[in-house]
Amino acid sequence: MKKFIQSLELRWSDLLLLVSFLAFIPFLIFGQEFMQYQDPSIVSFPLWASIVFAVIMVGCGVGYLYYELRIRKTKYNPYIALTFAGLALLNLITIFVQPQEQFTTNIIRWVSPESTRVVGDVEPVHLIVTPIHKFVFASEMIGAGFFIYVGVSLFPKRFKNVKFLEYVGYALYALVFVMIFYSYITEYQTYIAFIKYLTGADRSVEIMYLRVQSFILHPNAFGMVCMLGIIFCFINQSIRPKLFNYIFAGYFFISMIFSLCKTGLLLSALIILAWYIYRLVVTYKEHKKRNKIAIIVSASIILVAAVVIGVPYLTKGKVFGKIYELIKSVTGEGLSMKLRGYIWDNCYLLVKDGWWLIGRGFGVINLFLKPMNLVSHEEVVFPTHSSFLNMLCEGGILFLLAYFAFIIYVAFVIVKSYKKSPQFVFAVALGAGAFFLYSFIETIHYLMVIFLFPIFVIYFQNKEEPQQIENIVKE
Repeated sequence: MKKFIQSLELRWSDLLLLVSFLAFIPFLIFGQEFMQYQDPSIVSFPLWASIVFAVIMVGCGVGYLYYELRIRKTKYNPYIALTFAGLALLNLITIFVQPQEQFTTNIIRWVSPESTRVVGDVEPVHLIVTPIHKFVFASEMIGAGFFIYVGVSLFPKRFKNVKFLEYVGYALYALVFVMIFYSYITEYQTYIAFIKYLTGADRSVEIMYLRVQSFILHPNAFGMVCMLGIIFCFINQSIRPKLFNYIFAGYFFISMIFSLCKTGLLLSALIILAWYIYRLVVTYKEHKKRNKIAIIVSASIILVAAVVIGVPYLTKGKVFGKIYELIKSVTGEGLSMKLRGYIWDNCYLLVKDGWWLIGRGFGVINLFLKPMNLVSHEEVVFPTHSSFLNMLCEGGILFLLAYFAFIIYVAFVIVKSYKKSPQFVFAVALGAGAFFLYSFIETIHYLMVIFLFPIFVIYFQNKEEPQQIENIVKE
């Protein structure tokens, strides 16, 4: 560990980056809490706290850039820097040109069954976007843009030791375990009720109210962190093969089930299946007998699962009726996608009148979506549930084109890097692909696609020798 820390060659600027990132987290927490107040002119602790952490975040971020670019003379791509600066400036202008006083916009409400309104009615909603709101949104945009730029352009040039990625994985393991065991202590009754529902012992409460969320605000976020842990299990396995990586992956997947993060569960299952098939193909000649048995067993399990899940749907519950009812309750009979349909319609309404090019501004879109009054939803910040649509609404066509360009670049880098270390790059590609697919129907996790996993591939491609990871495995 001591040699590893020495190999990182840590600088004072790294402390500035760490403080800036740590300030960004409470800034988001207090900023979202502040958004609950109907009258933003009220001086409140969340408001002052968000301002203080915003100043710390921006100040340390500027200090980090000054130290790295001016004092250390770290090389950077001027085209990438100018692109980030131009998009950030344009979005800041967009935020501050928003109407400040009360104004009316049409929005499609999804309302509860007991309401007198008709589901899907378009009706006017009064909104307030004050200078305080704009300050919070602008600070959030600056912080997010800063960390993405550092992650894409500067961070890969700093840490050249591939073991850094392995230790990041171990840190994530620890985080997931803390979340899981915390949920055992605080939500043990939910676990019991969840199991009783699945076994049919007690179904007096709908299963969607029995989702585990740990100390995170939403079960989907808990599920996504578990999925992130699963991906890192395979990344670490590609760097240094250990049996516990596979054990942890299985444990994280089982824990994820209790969050009922449906898309995350599906993507995690696909990730595990893709890795499993990949390893079978790679090791087929070395272990033919073992792999043939594994293929037969796997095919049998998949066939049984297809029958158990598919037959109830084809027979409308006439066969395996209890399983059919369970599937309907878990999926909500398509309610989740129906809700997303209303949200996406609202996003269209908010940008159709002259806002296509530059969007509504970073974060402003969430303020517009709050009045939707969704059934059983009380989120402070309500996402657009599509990173592509979010990009269009917040930054317009220019932001969306930049987003597409970076995704294409990431795909190019993954393909180009594959020959250097196939197993490692394949594991990273699984992570990037999973979050890319998830970004079609979710918003809050789209930064994972353009920041976390691609940075590892880019970093590896630019800084590591082709045999470096293989040498680590042999040690």
